[in-house]
Amino acid sequence: MSEGNAREGCRKGSPEEWNEFEHLPSGLGFGRVSQEWLAEASALLHGRISEDTASLDTFRAVQTLNPDSFWGLFEQEGETHRLVGFHAQLMFNEAGHKALRDRTINLKNPDLALLCRFGVTPAGVHLWAIVAEKKLDAFRPMLARALARYAGIPHYATLATEAGRKAGRFSGMRPVAPEDDRIGGLHVFKAGYSHKSSASPAPDVRVVAVTSTEQLEQVRAIRAIVFMGEQKCPYSEEFDGNDHCATHVLGFVGDEPAGCARVRYFGNFAKIERLSVLAQYRTTVLKYRLVEFVEDLARRKGFSLLYGHPQKRIQRFWTRLGYEETARNAPFQFSDHDYTEMRKTLTPHPDALTMHGDPMVLIRPEGHWDRPGVLDRSAERPVTRPC
Repeated sequence: MSEGNAREGCRKGSPEEWNEFEHLPSGLGFGRVSQEWLAEASALLHGRISEDTASLDTFRAVQTLNPDSFWGLFEQEGETHRLVGFHAQLMFNEAGHKALRDRTINLKNPDLALLCRFGVTPAGVHLWAIVAEKKLDAFRPMLARALARYAGIPHYATLATEAGRKAGRFSGMRPVAPEDDRIGGLHVFKAGYSHKSSASPAPDVRVVAVTSTEQLEQVRAIRAIVFMGEQKCPYSEEFDGNDHCATHVLGFVGDEPAGCARVRYFGNFAKIERLSVLAQYRTTVLKYRLVEFVEDLARRKGFSLLYGHPQKRIQRFWTRLGYEETARNAPFQFSDHDYTEMRKTLTPHPDALTMHGDPMVLIRPEGHWDRPGVLDRSAERPVTRPC
């Protein structure tokens, strides 16, 4: 249940954290802003924009709900680095999107019930804050890449200054209503403009259930790199004899196999194991998509409880996704790491598999129950009873 050098385990300002960022010219790096940096982000906002803005506590609540809300520009200083700019966004669900357009939402302290958790597609995105004084040229393409993760979804901004209003017009923004054509009015990007940039678009991230020998070999290669290569786990301990009685899931970034996880089933619970993402893809959403896919797989198979053994150093990652320590939580260790017991109660799947459903669905490839498989096609042949 470890990811290997996960960002959540990196110490603030450390070389390990720096290595998780996307590196830019002139000693700059770009990546998500963790909870440890939010005080600096709040100070930048209040010092350079206005004191009359969202509080640090509000920043923390929004970031906890959705870590995709804050993206930062960092500058190296010797062996450490500092935050020099950031972009914050609010991802609204349908109710939040309506409240934004109806002007009934408090943007300084938004109701969290109107926001999406990580991994849920928003109905609208509001550019909550952008601070990148004297670094805007470096920040702009990175900002566009971050916004491209939600391409096709309306992006809004409240333009609070005349300079911001002019910049917004240049960037393709228009007032939502005629009365918004003013400082402080709500503006929306023209379709496609929010993520226009010379930078390459963010690659697609997708996860599939493993159904072929080639895919299983890709899983084994990823785990060998992460666990054996990075964490020095012996071969016999990493490939522990459980791979042939488990469901494996494989994640891609673009066309590249980039991450994986394993699921095993025990009575009334499923167990998520061996979550791993290659280092160059850890700033993408892949690790969240892998967990989300496993949860949906378990729910579809009728399980209401997902259990796992995360390494203690990345326990916070799992806590953010709704996992809690078990009541017993017996401390234990293996393969040179200490672990904890965590669990998450899953909501029932509206289309869970049962023996009362279509029998043809149950013989489809694992995890691919919603599309016809090879045996569905065989059913088109007449019954001949060849033996």
